[in-house]
Amino acid sequence: MARLFAAQARLYYLSALFPGLLGVAALTAVSLYMLRGVSDPHVDSRDLWSAMPVRQQLISIVGLIFSLWTPILLAARAVCRITAEQLSGRAINLSLVLLDLARFLPAALFYSPVIGIPSMIGGTIFFVPGMVVASLFALVVPVTVNENPALIPALKRGFVLGGHVFIKNLIIVLAGGGAVGLLLYLRITLLDRFLPDTFKALFPLKFALVYAPALLLLVFSNICFTLLYHEAHSKEATAAAPGASHR
Repeated sequence: MARLFAAQARLYYLSALFPGLLGVAALTAVSLYMLRGVSDPHVDSRDLWSAMPVRQQLISIVGLIFSLWTPILLAARAVCRITAEQLSGRAINLSLVLLDLARFLPAALFYSPVIGIPSMIGGTIFFVPGMVVASLFALVVPVTVNENPALIPALKRGFVLGGHVFIKNLIIVLAGGGAVGLLLYLRITLLDRFLPDTFKALFPLKFALVYAPALLLLVFSNICFTLLYHEAHSKEATAAAPGASHR
């Protein structure tokens, strides 16, 4: 993993940076929508939420799902594409990665609620169930890169292959989720408590402070998921080989 990243470190981060900027912009837009009509910059976020009409709450939830998960899926696709090309020995550059992201955007929009809603529901119950749900989907993006199936078959294929390396997937997801949680805690402790929740001018900065280091974690995680895809594929091929059941 380290050698793959070192060989294309600049390309990895630049490719993930574009979805990251999209994520910051989308989260800022959703936050501003949630504050629509609020004149007091010192209003508590919990009071703000309870005072929202149901329609605004639903639109905000949908917006959060897409603004969180679509950039994550796009960045994961970029990383998996670069890693796949490195492993195959083919040349890769930023323009090819961005073109691939444009082609993957409809799929990312489809997968955002499919993956995001169960993960967020699990996360609201407790941290670990959310991470378990997320780990079930860990190989879906590598499958879309390496096998290019249709949307639903890619989900099924990701589940099947993920079962061969589930514990490893879970460890990576737990480590990444814990690190992002720590980043959020540090931001809240060192910055948020000194500022009003609704101070609009700082929204992009608040999101960027978490996104920038989280992108690096995402890069490392998805290099690992691509390698685990190949490991799971090899295990599947071995299990399907004639006489494998007798070994």
